Amino acid sequence: MDIGTVIAKRYRIKSALGRGGMGQVWMAQDEHLKRDVAVKTMTPSPSLTPAQADADAARFEREARAVARLDHTGLAAVYDMGVEAGTHYLVMQYVQGTDLGDHIAEQERLSVEEAAAIAVQICSVLATAHARHIVHRDLKPGNIRIRTDGVVKVLDFGVAAVLDPGTAKLTTTGERLGTWQYMAPEQVKGAAVDRRTDLYALGCLLHEMVTGEPVFSDDSPLLVPSLHSEAAPTPLRELAPDVPEEFETLVLDLLAKDPAARPPHVGEVYRRLAPWLPATGDPTQALAPWAEVDPRRPFRHPMAPDARPVRQWAKEADGAP
Repeated sequence: MDIGTVIAKRYRIKSALGRGGMGQVWMAQDEHLKRDVAVKTMTPSPSLTPAQADADAARFEREARAVARLDHTGLAAVYDMGVEAGTHYLVMQYVQGTDLGDHIAEQERLSVEEAAAIAVQICSVLATAHARHIVHRDLKPGNIRIRTDGVVKVLDFGVAAVLDPGTAKLTTTGERLGTWQYMAPEQVKGAAVDRRTDLYALGCLLHEMVTGEPVFSDDSPLLVPSLHSEAAPTPLRELAPDVPEEFETLVLDLLAKDPAARPPHVGEVYRRLAPWLPATGDPTQALAPWAEVDPRRPFRHPMAPDARPVRQWAKEADGAP
């Protein structure tokens, strides 16, 4: 795929955004509606057998259908999908903002309040997905985008498992789809996954947010999966003594090796995170322009106008047109 290529006589490729779990991601211009969109493309590798290429294509199409079934502000909307000259493509909402990995790197470590604000928004998305028998299976900082207005978006359901008993399985036992640093022990072992698999990854994210470091790391990345399966995670308060004991306990519960020992659902995680959520702020402060991404804003100023009109209002207050 080259810059300037037009897909489906409509989506003109503008720039590369990165690589997702199932292929390349591009920014494109929807020339019909005159808006930016994200286009994910997947071209089968020449090294794959026809059966493997068909399986990858089926999984790619499943991502589109899985996310299109969901309706949540924390998800990037699916607009279109198809095949162009042998290349499968998926057109989605383009989400401006900062990914969680970059946000952690900039801050070094996040406060418990900020981590709770991010995690609760992720919980809300997962609740919608899990209610429809969809497990993400690849939650990681690169798949969490924080918009300018503080709204958290969960991206890339490319390795999602559809657990609806009426849906044909597209992955088989033994496939290890996901990212090693955030992969639950049952994924490492190629065993069955369920909604508690996502909760383990959420525990990994919470640990990394408040410590600045992943739960497990090693000079040899190949050893990380065995650490998730066998090693005990370091309690948060040994790395960040200011973390409340109850918060540490929640993270350790999420990181339990046995799925049955984890919280049963995201609603329980929300309940246990709620004490650290930001309090509602002074409404007049919601009208002040801001420059930095702040995931606490949706809690401090719920339903407040977003950044763009706020800046325009500031100009108007100074008499500018």
